[in-house]
Amino acid sequence: MKNSSFPTVIITASLVLALFTVARNLADPYLWFDEAGQFFISKGLNHYSTPLEPENGIRGVIENNALYNLDPGGFSLLLHFWSKISNSHIWLRLLPFSFFIGTVLSFIYLAYLWLEDLRLALLIGFIPILMPALRTAVEIRAYSMETFGSLICVIALVNLENRASIRNLFFWSLALSVVMTSRYSVIVVVFIISLYILRLISASDLRHERKIVALFVYSFPLLITVIYIYFYSFVFQNKSLGAFGYLPYISRDIKVLFFPFTSFLYLLLIIVLLISYLYRERIEIVKNHKNLLQIVVLTNIVFIALSFFGVHPWCPFFRRNNSFVSITLLCLAILSAEFLKRVVKQPKNLNFVFALSLLLIALGIGFNHSNLASYKINTYSNLRIVDIADYDRIYVDWWESASIRYLFEYGTLRSQRSELYPERFTFGKGISNIRFLGKERRSEFLKIQPRMNELVEFDLLIAPRLAEYGPRDKWELVSGTTNLYIKSGS
Repeated sequence: MKNSSFPTVIITASLVLALFTVARNLADPYLWFDEAGQFFISKGLNHYSTPLEPENGIRGVIENNALYNLDPGGFSLLLHFWSKISNSHIWLRLLPFSFFIGTVLSFIYLAYLWLEDLRLALLIGFIPILMPALRTAVEIRAYSMETFGSLICVIALVNLENRASIRNLFFWSLALSVVMTSRYSVIVVVFIISLYILRLISASDLRHERKIVALFVYSFPLLITVIYIYFYSFVFQNKSLGAFGYLPYISRDIKVLFFPFTSFLYLLLIIVLLISYLYRERIEIVKNHKNLLQIVVLTNIVFIALSFFGVHPWCPFFRRNNSFVSITLLCLAILSAEFLKRVVKQPKNLNFVFALSLLLIALGIGFNHSNLASYKINTYSNLRIVDIADYDRIYVDWWESASIRYLFEYGTLRSQRSELYPERFTFGKGISNIRFLGKERRSEFLKIQPRMNELVEFDLLIAPRLAEYGPRDKWELVSGTTNLYIKSGS
């Protein structure tokens, strides 16, 4: 299919404009609970460290990630070195945004590799921008690294299919070892991809001795990484593979496959892909991409099984499932584009398809506007409504402790630190670590939470979650805010 320069320019310009739309979220100065906690973990501290506590080194990063996070910690280590350049919220958000850009480029690269049509490849590059988990593009967490990592798995397989040399096997093994440290879900994708790569080595023309060397070179870095993750993260976070109480959508009930309706539609898609794979020899567009199709179907089946075991959630349109959703959407896009290439052959008709696709993409971005926009109302926005210097004693509940500490110690409120912070602030704390699961975790959490009416010695409460744990008849919400409370009648 011959490429025309005009549609290519229009699609490229539209893609760049869409990325600029996403990039505006880099300017959001507010780090919510998980982001602020992730930032302090990268400093060798945690959500509840003492204000102005000195930063620690790599050992502190590893220890605090193990006790106060729920991922292997690779992103925490990357952020540790990244933040040595700057602690600005824009610079910090550039790290996850870089992985997001990498995801977009990976979609384009793989699509062009398989379709050999730049226009179709660029259209497929819009998929990450339309994904429900778009908010994670600038969220200072490991989600965007996870999504990028799942695409790296596919790229590794494609490259090793063409050239499975010892050097390439070692390079891609190191690459997959790095992405495995992002989130535990990626380990599943790496494992499935590795089965194909090991089969590729076994079926190669290498001599028996070289095959053994190849298997060792590829497997050894991955094995070392898994051992490290297990002993330095997993045993502290969830050694018993228990279901976390705050993840209610983990379900062993068959109904999880059908409700909500979007999950049911996604399940139908997987069934269609499974049937297509079973008839791959009769369908040319499927036959050409059978490995990708098999990987996608197998990965989804594994994650569904993990959900029934209560180990990992299966909720396709949620950010904790980026790893398998991203490669599923890639597969669907490739097969759809292959079908399009065979059905639409006239240049005029194809240009119409491109125009219609851009229109639908624009509508999709508009529909997804809540993800593209900056976080609507947050504590930083609330603090701009009041003059915090008017309050002598300020209580910050556990949910906002890390966020407020970041704003005053590293963020946009740092200029007010000398006169206000930390002397006027008292910070609440959550549980000592994250090993409390289910009802036990909630019970332990409630034991250490004060009631709002027990905090009458304070002049201002920053308490978005505190109100859930006790009456607040002695307090009233500051007008125009969502979580700032002053004494009634003040």
